[in-house]
Amino acid sequence: MITEERAFNILELHESATAEEIVARYENLKDQYKKIKEETEDLRTRLAYQLKQIELDDVFIYFRRKQRI
Repeated sequence: MITEERAFNILELHESATAEEIVARYENLKDQYKKIKEETEDLRTRLAYQLKQIELDDVFIYFRRKQRI
């Protein structure tokens, strides 16, 4: 379960972050994780970054529900 504290930790942001900062960080990490996942041939690494992408999506949904973004 995602909590507000965990969501900010995943995004590596302070709780005072603005909606724009949250969305920008989400998009940046999503792109980074996608690039790493696509460039590696190691199955474990691919799966790990796929899980990170899912976790990011969960954070995004959490903030949408809390109307932070």
